[in-house]
Amino acid sequence: MLTVAIKEKNTLFAQGIKIIIEQICSRRHETFHFLPFEHHDVADILFISLEDNWISSNCYKIPQTTKTQRVILICRKHEHEKLLFRPCLYMLPAIFREDDIDEVSHKIARWTNPARLGKSIRAVPTGVCKYCATRHFSVSERELLRHIASGRSLCDAAKLMNIDEPAAAQHRQVIMKKLSISSQQGLIRFIKMNLLFLLD
Repeated sequence: MLTVAIKEKNTLFAQGIKIIIEQICSRRHETFHFLPFEHHDVADILFISLEDNWISSNCYKIPQTTKTQRVILICRKHEHEKLLFRPCLYMLPAIFREDDIDEVSHKIARWTNPARLGKSIRAVPTGVCKYCATRHFSVSERELLRHIASGRSLCDAAKLMNIDEPAAAQHRQVIMKKLSISSQQGLIRFIKMNLLFLLD
């Protein structure tokens, strides 16, 4: 039996997700049950909406949760772009509020497929928590990290960011200091090990 928990302030949106799951499970002749959110820790699939204070809220414990559950984020597209402040959330599969019904249905059908459920759950790596703990990075510093992850030179990154190269170098130095990394090679290694999701 598929168990589902939903944390969503918009009751109409939550009801829409329930109807889609009911239809999908009915087609598959699969039993399902919606759990109250207070029992979300035992659900197979957990839908959570992005909180208004997600930047400053307490740890979501996503790496721990995704070891046993599939967690699906509900947010707007423009919000998702800002989730580098909380990379564990950025790495989750997401339903965008702008998605049409067919797109939401397609996503949910894929994520609830019995053949995939449990086998394809990929836990968010705990290493990402180190990055999340440094969420006091500025937007410019995060943008530079994204360009470095893409393999761009400092000069090219500076042009794309509309800043001069010394300013980009200063951003890089601040990033390295915040991560306690002493060399550019160390920064590249850290990105390859922990931040490749920046390329998604």
